[in-house]
Amino acid sequence: MVTFAQLRHASFESLDKAGDTWNGVAGHTEQIAGQVRSGVLQPLTGAAPGSLAPGVGRAWTGVAADEATREIGLLADELTAFHYEALAVTAALRRARSAFAQAQQNLLRAIGDAEALGATVAADGTVTLPPLPPEDRNDPDAIAYQRRKWDELQQYVEAMGKAVSAATEADTAAAAALRALDPAEVDPATRPGAVDNAKADVVGAVGMPKDRKDIPSWWATVDPAVRAQLLELAPGRLVEAGVLDPTYVWSPPNDGAGPFNVREPGTGEYSFRAFASLLVTGGHFKGDTDAARHLQHFLDATGEPLTVDVDRMLRDDPQFRSHVDALLAENDATWRETALAAYREAGGAPVAVPVETPQIDSNNYTFPMGRQSNWFTAVGSQTCVVSGVVTVKPGPDGKPAVAMQYQVNVWDRYNWDKGKSTDIAGINVSDTDMQGLHQTGLAQEYDLSGRSTPSTRHVDDGQPLVPAGTGERYADREGGPTDAERKTR
Repeated sequence: MVTFAQLRHASFESLDKAGDTWNGVAGHTEQIAGQVRSGVLQPLTGAAPGSLAPGVGRAWTGVAADEATREIGLLADELTAFHYEALAVTAALRRARSAFAQAQQNLLRAIGDAEALGATVAADGTVTLPPLPPEDRNDPDAIAYQRRKWDELQQYVEAMGKAVSAATEADTAAAAALRALDPAEVDPATRPGAVDNAKADVVGAVGMPKDRKDIPSWWATVDPAVRAQLLELAPGRLVEAGVLDPTYVWSPPNDGAGPFNVREPGTGEYSFRAFASLLVTGGHFKGDTDAARHLQHFLDATGEPLTVDVDRMLRDDPQFRSHVDALLAENDATWRETALAAYREAGGAPVAVPVETPQIDSNNYTFPMGRQSNWFTAVGSQTCVVSGVVTVKPGPDGKPAVAMQYQVNVWDRYNWDKGKSTDIAGINVSDTDMQGLHQTGLAQEYDLSGRSTPSTRHVDDGQPLVPAGTGERYADREGGPTDAERKTR
């Protein structure tokens, strides 16, 4: 258990040194494993590096050659497994260091706030306020002020306790991660899946959260070199978990029609509700399938969030694709330099750095009304953030190669603003009438969001390898109002 005094006065120099040392061990072991395969095993077998298949040009054949090949192959695998185990130790130490530093920062901030109120914080964490002077002990105002100070002080006392608890949890998690690294599990001679087991240990040591919303903040704390290794080990799993998601958290920009179901509907609302249902059919017939789908979800009155197909948005609207390309181009230089700085700091080891476009009004997007009637009516204007990971690796020519994997994220609130009107299926519809459906419970406003299929691009020259919007997510879905794939998330 971590004590108050230990956390307050802790120095992380030795933990940093240990992390650096184990990271160096991981790198050197990987290098030796590569040398064994390319310098010994490949000439011995005449096969491609990493392969134990017999080659056509073997310099040595026979029983002894076969046994040597097997033993050297096991040695190479053992070195590779040890590389990943060393990397797992590095990940566990880096994770603990980050958690300890955050806990200490929170503790020292709470101590400072308490001392600013005139309190004394003892070595064991006991917090006291000096007693009132004799002349104030019968003064109601002085007594009330002292009580207010004590009440305010309690939040800082609570923050101190939480900081010590967080450090204790981090210590326990690090110990568990290190204990889980069993050398017997990664011995290729006895465990055929030793290398895969060691890879799994790396993923386990970083403590990836289970809830997707917690992934971006966790990913930002992982060491850049460890991030790169994780992306090599389990790219699909990590991307699916949400490492490309932004740290930005969207919230609705306004109240729209206000509170839901606050008055009884009248004849006018019932009539307009029936008319709105006809608009859904008309929109679907006209080809505005997303506009019809979103209106139908509004009329369903569940209020549940709805997922939009960002890939199809990008395919349908070249202007939106150009908008995304412009956002990438504007940030390329900054992202590239940030990643290269991490690469230099890692001594030329591969690194991965999370990035995202800043959320400012100029980065948002409005679909053109005339040319994109479907998306203009379905969404209109949307918040847009491009987020992803920039990786740097040594290139074949010795120069660093910089690439990016990214996704396009959008959010909007399907709501209606007083005093406006919208054309749906060629008919002008008043926002005020739509608001009435929400206020009487006959329909309900809701949140829209979506993200594109991940895309990759070179940051060196900005040329896309797989342009945004060309992925296969929802590729076969037309998005009609009765489509079975019309799901809430």
